[in-house]
Amino acid sequence: MKILILICLISSISSTIDKFVIHSIDDCWTNERNITISDTYGVLISFSPTLADRIDPCSIHISNPWSSDIQNGLAVYFPHTMDCSSTITVDCLPGSALLHQTTPTSIQFKCRMNSSDTIMPCSSISLTSKRNTSHTGSRRVVDIQVIALAKEPCTNKDKFFQCSKDYPRSCIARKLRCNGQTECPSGDDEYRCENSYGEGYVPLGLIILLILGFMFVACIVSTVLICCFCRAACHAIIRRFHPSKKQKLFQKGDITVISGEEAGLMKGLTASSVVDALPQQHTEPTSLIIDSTKPVYPRLP
Repeated sequence: MKILILICLISSISSTIDKFVIHSIDDCWTNERNITISDTYGVLISFSPTLADRIDPCSIHISNPWSSDIQNGLAVYFPHTMDCSSTITVDCLPGSALLHQTTPTSIQFKCRMNSSDTIMPCSSISLTSKRNTSHTGSRRVVDIQVIALAKEPCTNKDKFFQCSKDYPRSCIARKLRCNGQTECPSGDDEYRCENSYGEGYVPLGLIILLILGFMFVACIVSTVLICCFCRAACHAIIRRFHPSKKQKLFQKGDITVISGEEAGLMKGLTASSVVDALPQQHTEPTSLIIDSTKPVYPRLP
């Protein structure tokens, strides 16, 4: 379980898409808290369903981080169908209209509406969530995807990526390609991601899994080795203070186990001592009897 939580945490940190969850009054824009999201090329805004109980309406300001000479507006679309519990209004902030562009009118997204390709031709926009008082059912989180667009040409492949079916004459940041979050409504930015960086590219997620797998195997091996060492140490202590049954029998019979060479030496010593201990039997020499009636012939050599 801890490994899964770690993987999710690392994946969320390594993602290049920023996510802002609006769940309190402190997250909403006010004159006192002039909070503007201005340092991200792709952001997912999530309005909490409990937000309307605390503040209504609630606005968020977002600006395009591209330089002013290549800005081409901000794209807005909903990954899911609009919830009926609230209404989302998209406005260009005053004075943010791009050069040679007229300030567009605000766009409202209501119950069961969806947006796949809405471009606001301005450098900064505001998203305002307002509760639908006529709705009596349950409420859910409202997700809004905002992408910063740059002008063509998108020839610098290290900096730009162009959605072939979305955002005409516009580019998005290259780092939004294959980041696990769809920035192009058609899904072009997440298509064939395994080959998008050429041969030899290893995804970050795979590297993380390999590292975690190596750490897991290392933990198992070290645990087994420690258990084996502890078991051997415990057996040695037990044998030291609690001799086995065989050793107890040897001790009771006063039997000492010796090697073969020592046994032979002990046998020789024991035999010689037994001979020395036996009493010596002295025999009297027999007398020589010579029969004079028989001739004695000398023995010839």
